[in-house]
Amino acid sequence: MIDRVPRSLAVRLGVLYALVFALVGAVVFGLLYWSLANALDRRERAAVESWANEYAALYQQGGPAALRASLAAADTSPAVNSLFIRVLGTGGDTLFARVPPDWIETQVKNIPVPGAPNNLQVRQYVRFVRIPRDAQQDFTVATRPLYDGRVLQVARSTDNRTVLLAPLRKSFLTTGAIALGLAAVTGMLLAWRVTRPLRQVNETARRIVATGDLLARVPEPSRGGELADLVRQFNTILTKNAALITAQRETLDNLAHDLRTPLTRLRGTAELALSNGGDPSASREALADCVEESERVLRLLETLLDVSAAETGTLPLKRTQVDLTHLVADVADLYREVAEEKGISVEIDCPTPVEVEADSMRLGQAVANLVDNALKYTPDKGRVRIAARSAETYCEVEVSDSGPGVPVQERSKIWRRLYRGDASRSQRGLGLGLSLVKAVAEAHGGSVAVGDADPSGARFILRLPRRAPA
Repeated sequence: MIDRVPRSLAVRLGVLYALVFALVGAVVFGLLYWSLANALDRRERAAVESWANEYAALYQQGGPAALRASLAAADTSPAVNSLFIRVLGTGGDTLFARVPPDWIETQVKNIPVPGAPNNLQVRQYVRFVRIPRDAQQDFTVATRPLYDGRVLQVARSTDNRTVLLAPLRKSFLTTGAIALGLAAVTGMLLAWRVTRPLRQVNETARRIVATGDLLARVPEPSRGGELADLVRQFNTILTKNAALITAQRETLDNLAHDLRTPLTRLRGTAELALSNGGDPSASREALADCVEESERVLRLLETLLDVSAAETGTLPLKRTQVDLTHLVADVADLYREVAEEKGISVEIDCPTPVEVEADSMRLGQAVANLVDNALKYTPDKGRVRIAARSAETYCEVEVSDSGPGVPVQERSKIWRRLYRGDASRSQRGLGLGLSLVKAVAEAHGGSVAVGDADPSGARFILRLPRRAPA
């Protein structure tokens, strides 16, 4: 069933199509009718002028008698019988008149007399006047001055013109009404077909709202065009929304799981402190444990806020010129003790200074998370390599390890907030390190990618533009 909004749009488009069709049809018919009417007028005037010239020449040769004789001889001619012929004196009085058999007296009176008020003034050439005979008919008059000062008038009814044009008008009205109806129906059908993607978008949106089906998509039209682009963009929005909602659900689930452990420890420590019988040293130890666990919870929440701010573009950045060589060295020194405990060798490959315009604290946090992640998954006696290099428009920080690497099927998932792969379930941590790295990289207009190290392990490449995006 067609939805109300698309249906009204289809009706409006159909009516508009019909109106445009009617306007174009009226203009075309008007031009054709005007051209045909003018052609008939010119032919009528040419015929009347020819008769006027012929009878004027006859009058010139033989006077009124010759004119009467010629008309009497041609009395049986239909062409001559349709003519009104009159000779007027210098005072406007009728000297001779021949009236067609089917004319009535009022028609004769309608023929203008030269010299009368508001009537035709005689000149030395033929003039034509069309005078309404009644509501449906008119006729053409040629008035010609004669050599002796008299005036010759020849007139003929335009019935033939009316007979030809009247059916044309009637046919136009009939066919125009039919064509207008067909145009309206055709326009609505075309509009209904064109607006089908809009109806599908509306139906899909209703289904998602009613059922919560995040996998529902609008079928893409087989033909291209603006509506096809609209459908694709709508489906893209649905896909992004579905991914966002799924990520939010996973984040809430993982957050609830990760908060349960420290909160349980806090409660257990507090209960232990309450039951220790007032031992000051035990109470201090319990309070220290509570502080440690609360700091872990606060760190988790702060990291979540930083990731969210970076993803929404609201993470404040204090950009300065940062030397990645020094930053990498500082991070390596920070984790050197952890590496020595596991017997992991940390190699730094920064042969030349690498300058980048970035937030030193945020960038150091991102690099530290990459190094922490590498040390966490590198086995004892393994190796971690940190490199920094620059190109003309960007610079890179590469952190590789000799650990198990990242499975291909998990490489698109490790950037999610609180995501833990199968290999990291037993590892202690927040599950936010790589999410924060990605968020910081994108906040700087850069990116981060993961691949395989040589000969084994994982390799993370953090790429940043050397200058802040405009």
